Amino acid sequence: MDQNLYRKCLVILSMTAMIGTSMAAYAGTPWRTASATFYGDETGSATMGGACGYGNMWDSGYGVATTALSTALFNDGYACGQCFQIRCVSSPNCYYGSPATVVTATNICPPNYGQASNNGGWCNPPQAPPDLAKPAFMKIANWKAGIIPLSYRRVACKRIG
Repeated sequence: MDQNLYRKCLVILSMTAMIGTSMAAYAGTPWRTASATFYGDETGSATMGGACGYGNMWDSGYGVATTALSTALFNDGYACGQCFQIRCVSSPNCYYGSPATVVTATNICPPNYGQASNNGGWCNPPQAPPDLAKPAFMKIANWKAGIIPLSYRRVACKRIG
């Protein structure tokens, strides 16, 4: 085989392997369970800003598909900008078919040690519930539920801007 042709084939094979490896790395983590709450209103105006410092979520390209993470997931800010696929499970308040949506971590849900973890202290460690922007919550469940069982996993981010 010609030496140049051999080198070209090797480069193509190497690039194909690298592309396959990088795509596999973004396949998502295993599904985990938690409970989810929401904050703010339908406009998402209360979710602007946040602990990650992204400012206006519309101007930053996040919109209102955002979440505040408990300290267990927030990891001192290292989780800022990470994306999570979420879906409501095992509740009459879930929308039919348990549709999934993707949210971006932009804020922290601080612990409330004055409340029990199942009654107001939703973000107390070691709990890991996402506190969703209300528009994100409304994509997967009836907002009147207030709190829902949830499956979530980390996924690759696909955002515009």
